[in-house]
Amino acid sequence: MNNKVSSFDISIFSSFIFRSYFTIGLLNLIISISKNDSIFSIILGTILGFVPLLIFIFINNRIQDVNIFEKIQNTFPKVIHPFLNIVLIISVLLISSYSLYNITLFINYNLLNDIDIISIMLLLLLSIVYLSSRGIKTIIRTSVIIIGIFILISLINITTLIPYSKPINLYPLISNKLSNIYISSFYYMILSVTPIFLLLVIPKVEISKKDKYKKYMIISYIISSFYNLITLILVISILGVELSSILKYPEIMILQKVSLLNFIERIEDFLSFKMLFDTFFVIVLGIFYIKEGIITTFKFKGIKKKYIVDLIIGSIILILSITFRISNIYLLIITLSAILFIHVLLMTFIKN
Repeated sequence: MNNKVSSFDISIFSSFIFRSYFTIGLLNLIISISKNDSIFSIILGTILGFVPLLIFIFINNRIQDVNIFEKIQNTFPKVIHPFLNIVLIISVLLISSYSLYNITLFINYNLLNDIDIISIMLLLLLSIVYLSSRGIKTIIRTSVIIIGIFILISLINITTLIPYSKPINLYPLISNKLSNIYISSFYYMILSVTPIFLLLVIPKVEISKKDKYKKYMIISYIISSFYNLITLILVISILGVELSSILKYPEIMILQKVSLLNFIERIEDFLSFKMLFDTFFVIVLGIFYIKEGIITTFKFKGIKKKYIVDLIIGSIILILSITFRISNIYLLIITLSAILFIHVLLMTFIKN
């Protein structure tokens, strides 16, 4: 029996990771900075995103039978590598806390507004911890099953929303400072591509059809960015740029216009469910990543009941989410930038 994960399956899982922060912060951030020029921000941000994506692929090619934490230990001196590993672990803890709190806000705002936010957070985290404890192969294969639901809902969304779009709302173009486009493009690059570095926790030896890995990852990234661009265009063309920039979840507002066959109304709750998948999977991957980092860094190789580690990590994320309620997207950008910097540093050392 083949226990490896195929490159194609990982690319499907990656599509969720590439979109993980688009709904819970990135879309609103880009529109508020670039206004009508947000279209150019995503296009330029996608082009810039190839830089960290190729760094990810380069490092992945140098990781054969070890994960990213073991690779750091093998590359840097003993006085440095524990510090770098701990920075990565803490960074992903903060990222997971941000993700959990904001996806809970999203659920509370749109689906379960009569239920206490902590209750939602706890129920959500239990399912996340359970999936994470099943291992990376189960995590990725779950995403392969869910992608069909995601595609179906996305097709319904796009095809039913197009008649409501008003192209005049997209104009005027090039009406803002170029610096605003550059800044929002940088934010798009950081928030859409950097989370993919969490996949370096998977040793390449556990991936089948490795020769197609680079191609599948690039295709997944392009399709995800194209999807984000279409979503942005629909939001601005339907709501207008001013309303879109002040709404926390502008995509939810346009889904309220959707009806099926002109008689099934108020289905936005069902259609918006697809937005949960992206952030859900990045938290699952985050817990698995932190677990592997702790086991590697602190020499817990012999631990038998690893699900206990998942539960402890999940509890820490829950406490951080409840205590600090991190919703500042700029903190997320800084944290992801730190992760990117460490991997650039690692790539430089490997190359040398």
